Amino acid sequence: MEKVEIEDVLKEMEEAITGASRIPLSGKVLVDGDALLECIDKIYAMMPEEIKQAQQVLEQSDKLKESIENNGQKILEDAKKQAARMVEETEIVQQARMEAEEITNQAVASANALGQQVKTYAEDVLHQLEINVERALHTIKKSREDMTGQRDYSQQ
Repeated sequence: MEKVEIEDVLKEMEEAITGASRIPLSGKVLVDGDALLECIDKIYAMMPEEIKQAQQVLEQSDKLKESIENNGQKILEDAKKQAARMVEETEIVQQARMEAEEITNQAVASANALGQQVKTYAEDVLHQLEINVERALHTIKKSREDMTGQRDYSQQ
């Protein structure tokens, strides 16, 4: 048995109306009531099947929509997580750069301070050496003078 669609039955009703005899000057037609009632019965019989198909289409549409929304939500969440990781990595890199710069600045300051301390120590040592050399030179001059003065006394 061939499956009859609601559209076919509606077409059959339309043909029954368009092919019916017209009542002059009224715009009305004489239709076979039994034929129309038979078509209406067919439509009622088909409606549950059509409604089931429409419900299945709606359910599939809802499932597809839900799946698309879930996939979209998952993609959005993944993108947010990736963005957060990238921001966090950027912040970590920036923090590391700041700490590296601070360590470098501290090292330069320490090196400069140590250099100044070395210079001061060297100046102190050289100054002390200069004093000791001057004393030694003074002692040497005095000793020579004393030695020269003694000769003068001995020759007189």
